[in-house]
Amino acid sequence: LNEYKSYLRLMQRFVSHPRSLATVVKVAPTLTTGTLSIVSAIQPSGEPHLGNYLGALRNWVHLSRKHDNCIFGIADNHVFTTKVSPSDVRKHSLVQTAVLLAIGIDPERCILYKHSSVLEHSALAWLLSTSATSGLMTRLKSLPQYREKSVIHDNLGLLTYPVLMSADILLYKATHVPVGDDQDIHIEFCNQVAQYFNTKYRTKVFSPVSKLITSSPRVKSLSDPTVKMSKSYGKAIGCIGLRDSDDLIRKKVRKAVTDSMGPISVDMENRPGIYNLLLITSAIREEPIEIITEEYIGRNVTELKADLADLLIGKISNIRETANEMLRDEIFLGNILDVGRDKAREIASNNLMELYAILGLR
Repeated sequence: LNEYKSYLRLMQRFVSHPRSLATVVKVAPTLTTGTLSIVSAIQPSGEPHLGNYLGALRNWVHLSRKHDNCIFGIADNHVFTTKVSPSDVRKHSLVQTAVLLAIGIDPERCILYKHSSVLEHSALAWLLSTSATSGLMTRLKSLPQYREKSVIHDNLGLLTYPVLMSADILLYKATHVPVGDDQDIHIEFCNQVAQYFNTKYRTKVFSPVSKLITSSPRVKSLSDPTVKMSKSYGKAIGCIGLRDSDDLIRKKVRKAVTDSMGPISVDMENRPGIYNLLLITSAIREEPIEIITEEYIGRNVTELKADLADLLIGKISNIRETANEMLRDEIFLGNILDVGRDKAREIASNNLMELYAILGLR
């Protein structure tokens, strides 16, 4: 314990929210019944980036500070729906853990763990897959994309991927899941699968899951402002990583695709590159887009890019330094995940045993 206290004092030199690391050696609270329970997860499929941060991770921090019952998962078992290197899976899981702690996720206030360490996820996914119908995925708009992807990538797991995502939620009897307004379909599918199970076995074990719609901006790629910022799409130059160097951030913003239509104006359809830069500026400054556009309208794009680069460096440099420092001690990160695993497994095991009793498996 003394060793960890010394280590944490070192960490606090870099952390903007010292409390996020000062208590990691304590056990996260067990979720209580009858209260709001929030569940969310992120795939460690590459370097965490600005789109992840603005679209989901920053919201995780806000939610965990407001609510006691938050479970945040690193969905490492999800990444095998595409071709990945086992060494990369482990590396990216540790990087994701370090970044989550660096942005302010506090393991005392929430549960942070890897999905693969809680085998109940896979067990429930199988049970749910035997309760849902194959027609459900066909009827729900946009879900057929997984059937198409399963053919493209020749991966059966993609075909039933929505069932696994439902299991990740229902395993903890989540009451709410934070989603963007374009992800409603996943919660709808989850609720229908749960209802199928309840009806088939004449139980009320699963309650409807509600959406926590976030107002997070849909950040676009700097190299192609018509598509979302993604670590898997297009050139890396279009994606701002949360561990990018200051020089690399400046380079990426400087090379961001805009247009040659002169001074800044607001036209999301015809000037998507300009609008994307204004949107990112708005999100980082946490000010309405209207205020940002009023400030920059008529000015040179070069000024906007320079200011945005400074903003991003101010935000990301602290995250990068903190995360990189923690990554030098994998045992430290592993212990944090072990604490989360034990707490998650306690809840998951109890809930799965309840389902086993319903199914006559115990």
